[in-house]
Amino acid sequence: MLSLHAMDNKPHATDVDAYLIEKVKELRTKKGISQAKLALALDVSVGYIGHVESPKDRTKYSLSMLPKLAAALECEYADLLPPISK
Repeated sequence: MLSLHAMDNKPHATDVDAYLIEKVKELRTKKGISQAKLALALDVSVGYIGHVESPKDRTKYSLSMLPKLAAALECEYADLLPPISK
């Protein structure tokens, strides 16, 4: 299970950003999807995915990428976001 503080060392990433980044990487690797294949699905460069997955880079996925991320990873939006705390 991912922690909301999974990437505390990523500058300027909110807890939600960090969770999304780690969850996408987890699902991507679990499903055997390369960075290149994910980049193609998102219409971004492979370098972009590498920057997003780097803990030292500020690059993040945007909200507008959620539909394509969910489709590429064959999951629901909710699977990519942290659970809501009450």
